[in-house]
Amino acid sequence: MRIAIVTAALLTAMPAAAQIAPPLPQAARINSYDVLIRRIDHYVDPSKKPAIVAALQADRTRLLAIGDEAAFVKALNGVLLDASGDKHLSVFRKGPQPPEADREEANFGIAHAAIDGDGIGRLTLRGFSNHPDSRAAVDAAMAKLAPARALIVDLRDNGGGGEVSFRRLLGHFFARETAITAIEWRECAPPPADRLDACTHVAPRLERRATDQPAQPAFAAKPVYVLVSARSFSAAEAFAYELQAHARATVIGERTPGGGNPSAGMDLESELVVIMPIGRMRPAVGSGWEGVGVTPDIPAPADEAMARATALARR
Repeated sequence: MRIAIVTAALLTAMPAAAQIAPPLPQAARINSYDVLIRRIDHYVDPSKKPAIVAALQADRTRLLAIGDEAAFVKALNGVLLDASGDKHLSVFRKGPQPPEADREEANFGIAHAAIDGDGIGRLTLRGFSNHPDSRAAVDAAMAKLAPARALIVDLRDNGGGGEVSFRRLLGHFFARETAITAIEWRECAPPPADRLDACTHVAPRLERRATDQPAQPAFAAKPVYVLVSARSFSAAEAFAYELQAHARATVIGERTPGGGNPSAGMDLESELVVIMPIGRMRPAVGSGWEGVGVTPDIPAPADEAMARATALARR
């Protein structure tokens, strides 16, 4: 999950980066396409590999004939999704700088943290950060919000992010360290050759995970409401899932997309990168959200979720 969250966040920066950078030469695009086919050997579910590779080979000529790079990437990702059903498996173009959530000037994805006149705290996160300094940023925001009698966490436009701020923020909602979803990594024995069937898989490695506990959790017992939408993805889904599964929050909004497979960013020998799922979630509670998403406790259109949460918090 550590890598999966980071790569999911990078996807949000892709459109802007694609507009700024010059398009890839056709020769580089062709090579990247062939590298992508080889990279599928790393995919977490080997039973899906033949179908994914077959789809890429069948659509190779059609996709590489698409002149516009953004349209090419969109069409390519459509083929990958249709063949795998995995919303993390996708290609994007590397941006000129780290994602917003990993930048200090963007407060590591913390867009808003304030207490309104009714004593209700509101925390808006555009993404989760993997930057080590994001722990301090989370603690500072939660210290500011600690006097609130209830908290609304807005993840409606959160596309994912990093492990550091994700686990630290979760820690503020539990009185003590709490086990969260483990990851079963499907790994290759090094060093794999760069060809199909080069990845000799070893026994899966289970990574157990827990909340990152601050000295004084800000909301270990107070009411918490988490807002989600169809745009809440990856780490945002994981955050809502953990608090819901442990009965620490009421989730309000729309069902989330269902991106749960931990992934790694793998280069395609160009400015293109593939997000490659290489692990499975092993939830401490419940069955997880991969492919099914997080079902809100209170379903509501995304633009109505804040009002619904505010009304509940004021009670």
